Amino acid sequence: MANLKLSKKNRQLIYVGLACYLVFLLITLPASFLTRYILPSVDSTGMVKLQSVRGSLWEGQANNTRIGQFNLGVLNWDLSSWGLLLGNINLDVNFKSELANGVGDLSLGLGGSASASDIELNFPAEMLQPLFSGFPISISGDLRGSITELNYIQFEQLQADGRVVWQGAALRAPQNIELGDFLIDMSPLNQGTKIKVTDQNQGPVKTELNIKLTGKGKYTLNGWMQARDQSQQHITEALRFIGARADSTGRFWVSYNGSLGKKNVRGQRKIR
Repeated sequence: MANLKLSKKNRQLIYVGLACYLVFLLITLPASFLTRYILPSVDSTGMVKLQSVRGSLWEGQANNTRIGQFNLGVLNWDLSSWGLLLGNINLDVNFKSELANGVGDLSLGLGGSASASDIELNFPAEMLQPLFSGFPISISGDLRGSITELNYIQFEQLQADGRVVWQGAALRAPQNIELGDFLIDMSPLNQGTKIKVTDQNQGPVKTELNIKLTGKGKYTLNGWMQARDQSQQHITEALRFIGARADSTGRFWVSYNGSLGKKNVRGQRKIR
């Protein structure tokens, strides 16, 4: 019988060869490995959809990217190899479509959790229209800003900390009204987010709205809107569709509650 005993030096060479082969396999993993194996393990609902992927697992591109109802267009990513070895999916991402663009750091975890940081965004307000299903309004304008931190756990947590400016804000329904610029401040509140929307003292509508968004996507909205020039009857008429009749100061108070993206929005109007 042949003696198959290997010397210590030969064994070391074999181990080194196997290690090099494994490293080679990891380096050459195609981008499709992310969509076929990694994403399904952290996104059981299929919210993230990447199509026409190319490149490698570590540096890839998807030409058609959707997150829920939002189309992000072309997405490029750099995946951290050290993070993956530690069980974390950490990506530097940037996306660009004909209408929107953004960059940020994204981390995906098991159980539908995700977090992001240092996000810079620029997109048209119309992209958010699906979130206002049930409201008698249609919006337009451009949103530009940054989100310092975003934390999401499916059905549990939806926290955001950041600031966005809604430039050229406008209502296109029930009437066509230019609103000016609005400031949107976001800060964590328990497992959800507190959002404050205020006008920038230049548009035809004074605004102060406070929104509380829970981790389950339910929200309450309270606040007021007021025509800066109350002789502008078309603005006053449009505000009546959103709020109640004006109080003694000309403010239209509003109060709504519901769930993001749901059509069964319930509104309660306040008169003060």
